[in-house]
Amino acid sequence: MTPKPLTLNVLKFEHVDKKITVYLTKAPSINAIKFSEEEAKQLKSEYDLPEDWSAVYALIKPDTTTVFAATKAVSPAFCQEGEFCWSISFLKKYYTLRLSNYFKSLGLPCRTNFVSDTEVWVKAQSPYPNCSGYKAYTVRIQFNYEEQSFEMVVIVGELHSVYNQPLSNAVFAETNTDLFGWVLFESEIQHHKFMSERARRNMNRVFPCLHPALRARLNFSVPAPDKSNRYLKHFDEMERFKSMFLETEGLAAILSLKGDWKVATPQVFDTKALKTLQFGEGKHAQPKYGMPQLGPKELITDEIVFLFIGHEDDKPLALTIDDYFRGNYPTEFKGISEYLKMHYQTEPHLSIWFKDKENPISEIEAAIKQRKAQQVIVSSKRYVAIYLSPHAKTSSSQQKRKIYFDLKELLLTHSIIAQTIDVAKAWGYKRQSLNVTEESNGGKKTFRKALVKEKFYYSLANIAVAVYAKLGATPWCFEAQESKELVIGISAYTSRELGKKYIGSAFSFTNEGQFGGFECFSQHQITELAGSIKLAVKKFYNSNEAINRLVIHFYKRLSYRDLKPIQNVLAELKLEIPVVVVSINKGFSDDLVGFDLSATHKMPISGNYLAINNKQYLLYNNQLTDSTTDKIDEREGFPFPLKISVQKYLPNSKIAEVMSEVELIPVFEQVCRFSLLYWKSVSRQWLPVTLRYPEMLAQIAPHFKYKDWGELGSDSLWFL
Repeated sequence: MTPKPLTLNVLKFEHVDKKITVYLTKAPSINAIKFSEEEAKQLKSEYDLPEDWSAVYALIKPDTTTVFAATKAVSPAFCQEGEFCWSISFLKKYYTLRLSNYFKSLGLPCRTNFVSDTEVWVKAQSPYPNCSGYKAYTVRIQFNYEEQSFEMVVIVGELHSVYNQPLSNAVFAETNTDLFGWVLFESEIQHHKFMSERARRNMNRVFPCLHPALRARLNFSVPAPDKSNRYLKHFDEMERFKSMFLETEGLAAILSLKGDWKVATPQVFDTKALKTLQFGEGKHAQPKYGMPQLGPKELITDEIVFLFIGHEDDKPLALTIDDYFRGNYPTEFKGISEYLKMHYQTEPHLSIWFKDKENPISEIEAAIKQRKAQQVIVSSKRYVAIYLSPHAKTSSSQQKRKIYFDLKELLLTHSIIAQTIDVAKAWGYKRQSLNVTEESNGGKKTFRKALVKEKFYYSLANIAVAVYAKLGATPWCFEAQESKELVIGISAYTSRELGKKYIGSAFSFTNEGQFGGFECFSQHQITELAGSIKLAVKKFYNSNEAINRLVIHFYKRLSYRDLKPIQNVLAELKLEIPVVVVSINKGFSDDLVGFDLSATHKMPISGNYLAINNKQYLLYNNQLTDSTTDKIDEREGFPFPLKISVQKYLPNSKIAEVMSEVELIPVFEQVCRFSLLYWKSVSRQWLPVTLRYPEMLAQIAPHFKYKDWGELGSDSLWFL
């Protein structure tokens, strides 16, 4: 397969001046560049600076604090013998500051982000009433060591909305200041906690930026996400920003852009064979067709009983969903028994109906205990609770969101699988219903059944697959692989609401995608993490003839400090095997994106990978396996590439080995395959579940009071 060139959101540039003069000062300021200790030491020596200067700063223009002017060449090519030129580190800071000042001179709100890039806000349309919209663009200055040239990366960011009433307005009189984050003062973007004195003295000109908590306080509903082609939108916005703000005389006086966007040729491997999944009675590339046609990979032989839990007003919805589960609408959904090849059954007097929507947990707990005491719930059967939630998981009320987690934990301690259905999404707010007369115990009885929203039945396949995986069975997996590898995923999630960070770890899978179990830890429990990996390796080793290597999918670049305990446990097990650490950015790469301009949709095909700075790669993992087609299933989305780095450690080695292209491709193939094991939906995902599942667990775990997860423990995916 011949790869097609990719157009990157990168512009090369050259220096306008061979030499740059700056003005040295010891006084820090917002417009000053701080030199590193080593650079400061050299400048003190070169320019005979006073010894009492604890730090050295540079200003582009002189002021009353500057005494010394420093002039140096921008590269060794312009240096005389014995001269020093400005360092790459300094030049990156210098051009970043010049860019910030340039954008501010155009009246654009501007700030420096946490990685010292320049973020610019350009006026746009806000989806919220009484708000001004701003599209964020980040401009990053970087140096390409391979090409020995400076580059500008243009990153298209999110849309920010700024409320049109200032903080001094009466609407905020009873608003806790913790709800304010970024604010806009004139053309300055500041954080509320660190506002300048001038902004604090002019609160009638300080406007708050919306974020989830403030949005909820103002009762703004969240608009539906835009699922259209990101590549087309992104590229158009890049081009617009470039033509409006980068191809100008003002910028040309600072740096000289070299023509158009940078073009790079990627490597590519064929992903067609990777998409083949193993179902019960054959193979298929698409779960949404493979499941109904071929059935699940594993069969469940346990007796499974379904029950409903919900508010008493929502019984009509339960009756309608029960009809779907029984297969009474086969043209829309075959029913649980036919779809999962598992007997669907309910039992009288088992479902639980509470009265208090705002605090249902005590009612539900009492009902479960009563049913256990009356032998309605027995240990010889397994139970699946369909929870009809009167509140959305994304509700602005913390108390309402807490109900979901408390119920999840309660049911888990009683070994009951929970599957949540949002009543509003299924039934709508109008709650239309129909009276239906049916035969019941020899007579006729009239029931009120919900008229669910149009196309609700599309979600039933997702619900069925998720329930099946929660019960510990495998809906689908890969074909048998030649090498015997254990794959472990480790990811993290920080709860802003609770202020806790958890690492969901030791999510172990065989190379065929068979789930092996998991554990969950806080961010500091590295020893426990290593112990968990030891148990997973031991379990895998005991059930397989050999293990070739351990592959760890990690949510960040793994340090040797984190790796050492893992190497120690492998040594304890006397396994002389290599460890391959695949660090995968949890989100998709927004900062560096490649576009296939030969395709109308501009999305490069799956299997393209491109080496970028710092031994990282962009890996494209999407639905496209053929470069000759422009056909796209929009429901499966337009994911940007994954940003990946790979480290290979031989036994007891501290130094990561350099991996050849031949070694890298199987690693990338494995990442692509594991993205197909998302058992919460029949639609494909493009982030590997080795990271997605741990993150999902880590989102839930901080909300639980206890870590005793009952008999379900760590052997099923109950958190899906």
